[in-house]
Amino acid sequence: MNNISYEIINYGIFDSAVKFPGAVSTKERRLKFFEIELFTSDCPGTAYINGVPHRLVKGLLICGKPGQLRHSRLHFKCCCLHIKTNDTRLSELLYSLSDAMLIADYDELAELFYKAAAHPNKNPCDTLLLQSIIDRILYGILRFSENRGSALSDTSAHADTLRSIREYIKSSYPEKLSLEILAKRANLSPVYFHRLFSEYYNITPARYILNIRISAAKRQLIASGKTIMEIAADCGFSSQAYFNYIFKKNTGITPLKYRQKMLSKIEL
Repeated sequence: MNNISYEIINYGIFDSAVKFPGAVSTKERRLKFFEIELFTSDCPGTAYINGVPHRLVKGLLICGKPGQLRHSRLHFKCCCLHIKTNDTRLSELLYSLSDAMLIADYDELAELFYKAAAHPNKNPCDTLLLQSIIDRILYGILRFSENRGSALSDTSAHADTLRSIREYIKSSYPEKLSLEILAKRANLSPVYFHRLFSEYYNITPARYILNIRISAAKRQLIASGKTIMEIAADCGFSSQAYFNYIFKKNTGITPLKYRQKMLSKIEL
């Protein structure tokens, strides 16, 4: 088996206001290992990597590499993972990552960071579980970056607009959200908006909307007593038949089978 090895240096949630309560910026330092940070909310701070500024916004993933110079304008809070590796294959993959990437659908990745942060590491069993969580974080990041274009420009004229549209989708997914409607809201042509959104977030607007709707439907199927038809309407699907078709196409089972499966896991 071709194992890939690395050493976990630090992991958890970092809050600069706690670490540096009276400071306005950190000292410049040269990185000794890979520093991966995920921001799940907008922050007033700025990260500088080799002198290039990156605004700390929701969904931003920072990937600092050994040898780079870093400092930050405070304050900010983020999920963080610092690792060291002598494995040539893993090093090449991590060095190939952009210093800053915006991830639209970052919730699953954030959940892994939170799980790692809350995980005790007191015995070999704990260590094995922690490493499996870190493995999934690295896998998710590397898969996201595959076939992705160049790093995003922090000064892009459309960055704020695209972030606004992403948040609008998350709060308005039950409504009709055609490409034309979103493009008009962004004050861009549909073709240009589609290209920008896809390049920034590595996912098309339609796929992002569908992911949000399916995730919402899964939550309702488990936590509510609503009928399949009611859930379909609540989550923005035009009909129960279409909901059944799309849900099965994306999960492999119908909404009803999913509900039955998830609610019968525990036997009493």
